[in-house]
Amino acid sequence: MNTMTPMLFFWIFYPFIMMSASHFIVKRWSLLQRYQLRTSDIATPLLFIGLHYLSDEIFSISITPYMFMIVCIIGIVIAVMHAYFYGDIHYKFYFKMFWRFTFLISLLVYSFLIVYGLIRLINGF
Repeated sequence: MNTMTPMLFFWIFYPFIMMSASHFIVKRWSLLQRYQLRTSDIATPLLFIGLHYLSDEIFSISITPYMFMIVCIIGIVIAVMHAYFYGDIHYKFYFKMFWRFTFLISLLVYSFLIVYGLIRLINGF
């Protein structure tokens, strides 16, 4: 990755495009009022797709399996926390919290990959 390829340029702006499209979908079909779905809930699978292609563009390997392991660990930790603090697991609350934590972690990893890719591009290695 020594040059700014059009695909890398696309993956840098992908989160903005994806969040805008997800926001449009949520507003257009009133998903927030009907199902309490937010923009981040719709954007999470799209962000995983972006993580796969961006990591493949930067490292020539996909970090998707590692992200799935992190997501599984997050799920276990949240389940244990729910069982400890509430005495049992309230599944509706658990799945919302799990999915939104997954979004936050994947957004942080995506941001890290963008910054790392740009630094690597500027330094030329």
